[in-house]
Amino acid sequence: MSKQKIYGSFLVLILCTVCIFAGIRWFDTYQKTTEVIFLNVGEGDAILFSQGSNQILIDGGRSGKDLLARLGRHIPFWDRTIEIIIATHPDADHIGGFASLLSAYRVEKFLYTGAESKTEVFLLLKRALSENKTDILKIFRGSKVELPGEGNLFIEYPLSILPEEMAETNTGSIVARFSYGTTQMLFTGDLPSEEKVLPDIRPVDILKVAHHGSHYSTSADFLSRLMPQEAVISVGKNSYGHPSPDVLKRLEEEHIKIRRTDTDGDIRYLCTETVAKCVFAR
Repeated sequence: MSKQKIYGSFLVLILCTVCIFAGIRWFDTYQKTTEVIFLNVGEGDAILFSQGSNQILIDGGRSGKDLLARLGRHIPFWDRTIEIIIATHPDADHIGGFASLLSAYRVEKFLYTGAESKTEVFLLLKRALSENKTDILKIFRGSKVELPGEGNLFIEYPLSILPEEMAETNTGSIVARFSYGTTQMLFTGDLPSEEKVLPDIRPVDILKVAHHGSHYSTSADFLSRLMPQEAVISVGKNSYGHPSPDVLKRLEEEHIKIRRTDTDGDIRYLCTETVAKCVFAR
């Protein structure tokens, strides 16, 4: 074999070795990096937790088309499994996209409060869960969802499993706290008058404003207890007046940074072990 061929083979071997080690390092970083993304799905909620090949989705917006389009931006095309989906309550703007999701991805677990609805949207979801053979679990205060790496999701409300039929579904919305390093995030669904049902709530860094900024939520008292530095409002074009000018004023008076999906698009927080916290990335 000529010296030129030996030299060429040696370069190829070095290049392959470098690529292998770079790939291993990338995959290790990919698996350890956590993203919390408030998806812009219009007037609805959809919050994605992504940690490498593991995903948790709180709510699914109203439209399956919108939900899948947004997820496609943040989940690699080869990953067709979502480990957990959570329905904070059975309203269409929170579960409407789940049936389409279940036709596009394998979903391992569905978590909810026990509250159901007789609407066509909820019946479609139940059928899709059955066809997908998804495990269905009921959660309440004390339940915990652990991410494979750093980060835990603690359920703070409701206090117990809810009855299937509820006159006002918003009052049973799941409230969940995400803890990652020094960062605390609170997700409040559409819960009204939070301070009345969460009297022992602890401070957080980032608040997902309840009910798209409805004036029935996010009182001054609640904000004074939480003391968040940032607030995210999942909102789109609507006829309800969301977000309420009163809520925006209260947030501004507390000098809380406001982020909105209708004006900012997908809102992404990056959480890494290096800094042991979550920081706004877009």
